[in-house]
Amino acid sequence: MPTVVTYHPAGLLIGAALALYAANPHAAGLPDDGLWPLCHSVAPSFDPDDSALDNLRAPTDITADYGEGTDAQLYTVRGNVLIRRGDQRLTADRALYDDQSGQVDAEGTVRFQQRGFIVEGISARFDLTAETGQIQQARYHYLERHAHGQARTVVRENAGVTQLLRASYTTCDPGEVDWELRARRVTLNHAAAIGIARDVTLRFQNVPFLYLPYINFPLDGNRKSGLLPPIVGYSDETGLDFGQPVYWNIAPQYDATITPRFLESRGLLTQVEFRYLSPHNRGHFNLEYLPNDGVFGADRGALSLLHNEQLGSRWRADVNFNYVSDSRYLAELGGNLSSASTTHLDRRLDVTYNGDHNYFLARLQDYQTIDEAAPVGDRPYQRLPHLLFNGNAPSHPLGADVALDAELTRFQREQSITGTRISLHPSIAWPVERLGYFLIPKAGLRYTGYRLDNVGPGVADAPQHSMPVYSLDGGLYLERDIEFGGRPLLHTLEPRLFYLRIPFRDQTDFPVFDTSAFDFSFAQLFRDNRFTGPDRLSDANQLSAGVTSRLLDRGNGREWLRAALGQIYYFEAPRVGLPGVPLPSRGESDLVAELNARLTARWTASGTLQWNTDTNETERFAVQFRYQGDQQRLFNAGQRFRRNELDQTDLSILWPLHQRWQFIGRWNYSHRDERILETLAGLQYDSCCWAFRVTTRRYVNTSSGDSNQALYLQLELKGLANIGNSVEDVLERGILGYRAR
Repeated sequence: MPTVVTYHPAGLLIGAALALYAANPHAAGLPDDGLWPLCHSVAPSFDPDDSALDNLRAPTDITADYGEGTDAQLYTVRGNVLIRRGDQRLTADRALYDDQSGQVDAEGTVRFQQRGFIVEGISARFDLTAETGQIQQARYHYLERHAHGQARTVVRENAGVTQLLRASYTTCDPGEVDWELRARRVTLNHAAAIGIARDVTLRFQNVPFLYLPYINFPLDGNRKSGLLPPIVGYSDETGLDFGQPVYWNIAPQYDATITPRFLESRGLLTQVEFRYLSPHNRGHFNLEYLPNDGVFGADRGALSLLHNEQLGSRWRADVNFNYVSDSRYLAELGGNLSSASTTHLDRRLDVTYNGDHNYFLARLQDYQTIDEAAPVGDRPYQRLPHLLFNGNAPSHPLGADVALDAELTRFQREQSITGTRISLHPSIAWPVERLGYFLIPKAGLRYTGYRLDNVGPGVADAPQHSMPVYSLDGGLYLERDIEFGGRPLLHTLEPRLFYLRIPFRDQTDFPVFDTSAFDFSFAQLFRDNRFTGPDRLSDANQLSAGVTSRLLDRGNGREWLRAALGQIYYFEAPRVGLPGVPLPSRGESDLVAELNARLTARWTASGTLQWNTDTNETERFAVQFRYQGDQQRLFNAGQRFRRNELDQTDLSILWPLHQRWQFIGRWNYSHRDERILETLAGLQYDSCCWAFRVTTRRYVNTSSGDSNQALYLQLELKGLANIGNSVEDVLERGILGYRAR
């Protein structure tokens, strides 16, 4: 019969072991899941415990194969000793327990566990009353972090301080410790929630990699000021690129990261990122400054600010401000083609209201033109202010849906026509929707009026126009059950007709402030305006015909195929257009088609096509093939074409060369320019607890075609830090579907 002792203590059961639990890196805010898919178990089997977590009030239960007591005070237990309180468990071969003093001496295979944390040692001594104790030759495992380590001695000096002597930490599999942190002494101050480690060495492949005489770290979930891993890289334009981020935890609601970056050929670039967060607002501020650029020959800098303010349950304000010192800044220091091709930087203040059936926006918007030599006519207008309202009242009597879109905008630009524009678009619709069909008759009115300044002689300064808009939208839902390859499928056929009637109004003398033509697509067949803004109100007497067909899995609803085809038939040729944009000259539009197909469980294909039926030529097309096996197997092949504008091929791949080695590559080529826009090639090694990536990248970094060569190196110690360039950002932007582990 096992011996059972119940004790109601005044202190903590195993404070020294809990000190290790409190010192785990989870407190540093590292991610919990997905880091170690290649790993094995790091710890002995864990016995989950659903006991109450209130360990201070819980009684202490002791069971063993054999036990004896003296005066109901001193107990000696042997064989399968289990000391348990709340969710804490201590097992040992032998233990001596003094009920009066609260002292426990355990020997043999001593093991403590609590909530996924396990510590083992050869002996342990605890004073439950004084909350002191120590464990000798400790080995610990923290399952959630896939972490384990050792300590020659863990000493609980008092309720507030714990010492760990000759301690180590790693997230690698036992027996395959590729990297490890070692410290001569670790002091944990629980009251201040601060840990201090002295003589810390980071060893990689058993070679000392980094030495720090002193570090301190938080023991709770709070952030702490200190150094972040350095950034190291190289490129043709800058030479050696070395940055050392410094994190400053200013207060719980805001912090800053300051990064001095040494650019070999340019000088010292200082980057400051400031973040803040409160219940009612959030945002971040970025500042970059490079004095006397060695290549550019002058001071350079950049500034950006994003701010979001919650003004009420439905009201909010947003600020977006951007600035660069010169037209070459983004091209030379932005780092990619998208930033290099930026022509204008947005600056705006938005105040919005979101109701159940209405939306309101008040905006002040300006731009910084990157290229000061750009003609004034190519620069966007300031909108000071821009007021927008969208409202609808669904399900009125007789089933009517009533809506109103309204806009008031003041446009400003130097050496240009300026003025105020008002636009109104009320509408009413009577939708009829049934299981197998829908029919939506709709009527509305479009009105646009101006008050203009700086107009030429003989040009009206208050033009206005209005016209009715009539449409009838209808379609069928036809379906049947089929079987393909033994798989039950639902095949749909969805024909749709859309008639649109808008009378013609001459608008050739009206200004064009912010209006352009929509790209022609399948969705454009069923819009009631060809233009993105109200400076042009399209005329129409046309019928759009389209059909969509789908193959859906009967079991889970997954879409295996979707194909769409459509065209517009003009009863009257459209006459309203934009300067320099040709109007349709035939009785029908180009033919547009879309296709999305899941070829297999891993292969997908998609494509769009715009075909000129008069010349039998392709105006635009895009096709994309994608293979996604797992996180180690990705392949993308795409082609994009737009007549007289664009013709590009884009290939990217991530493929295993060995169990842990993968090849990474991308090739983006412009057939029209007969040049490579970007090449990327690299190798990635991914093991249980560390990864290494080396990538070389050549990319166009200016709109004029200048290119840059860069080398990226990164060492990732999983669960600890990344050292080197942020290669994941480059790979995630360049390879569709890539996700760093």
